[in-house]
Amino acid sequence: MADMKHLLIRICLATALFSTCTVSVTQAASSAVILMYHRFGESDQPLTNTTVVQLEDHITALQNGGYTVVSLADVLAALDGEISLPPRAVAITVDDAYRSFLMTGWPRFKAAGYSVTLFVATKSVNAGYSDFLTWDELRALQQEGVEIGAHSHGHGHYPLLSTTSLEQDLGQMAAAFDRALGTVPRVFAYPYGEAGLSDMAAVRAAGFQAGFGQHSGAVGPLANRFYLPRFALNEQYGAADRFRLVIGTLPLPVKSISPADPVLQSHPSTITLNLVSPPQNLKDVTCFGPAGDPLQASVYTNSLSINPISSFPTGRVRLNCTLQSVDRSTQGRWHWFGWQMISGFESEGVAVHPRYR
Repeated sequence: MADMKHLLIRICLATALFSTCTVSVTQAASSAVILMYHRFGESDQPLTNTTVVQLEDHITALQNGGYTVVSLADVLAALDGEISLPPRAVAITVDDAYRSFLMTGWPRFKAAGYSVTLFVATKSVNAGYSDFLTWDELRALQQEGVEIGAHSHGHGHYPLLSTTSLEQDLGQMAAAFDRALGTVPRVFAYPYGEAGLSDMAAVRAAGFQAGFGQHSGAVGPLANRFYLPRFALNEQYGAADRFRLVIGTLPLPVKSISPADPVLQSHPSTITLNLVSPPQNLKDVTCFGPAGDPLQASVYTNSLSINPISSFPTGRVRLNCTLQSVDRSTQGRWHWFGWQMISGFESEGVAVHPRYR
């Protein structure tokens, strides 16, 4: 029976960019929380920095809370139904390859015996900027067990690029990795967490196994394999109480979302989440929009219909829905679904490319 369950999951995950699987699986065996860091101990960059005290508190919470830190490769294998994960599985990722990872972050993760995936934007490394790691240092980290992931070449906003520019960026990145490491990573993290459907398709066509955003939420087998969530951590969102909350989260079993494209064509009148075998207390779900504004949600048997605020701000906007678990085995933990969108055809003052219009 277990083999058949795993086979069905692998088939339905392999047949669509957005999974439409209708297989219900045990959450503990197929879900994980993925964390995202950037800098460590760089107090002059609080928006992307995690303090040393916070980092050490995070590691202590993981060690003392019954959590198992697993590799990103194991998370993906579990999503494919190839292996089972422990009940409180957590994966650690770090974006951008800042030098503080080598000096401050990695020594602490390594001492704890934790796997880490480091997503590298190749242009910054090629340029030899002093606050970024060198290729020699990245090779040494790889030999110590750090998994190297791809984070684009130029760290541009992918929805703002033309199709040609996007393909060129992916090609330049692959060439840089091949020259420096002799191989191209198999996992990709979108700069700024920004991606529309065509960007996801391009990353998939380039041969990557998965793509990662910067929206909150736990990962489960129904998640879009090329827009997987990660909990972003920094000085503001790295407090001990929030960290303990997010590492214990479970996926909300969302199989699809409408509008499907995170690059919004217009202000949606509703956002619909379609679920598989939703929790029995789904009526108690709470959804929030930009800046934490509560949103009205109409609950149906297998879906949520969310009424957005009258006007999304221009740029990146996020939707989050949370629901406390009432299952005996996971009581006290929270289901969490997050989604990031681009509203108003603009990000950080620059227009989305016309290919999205």
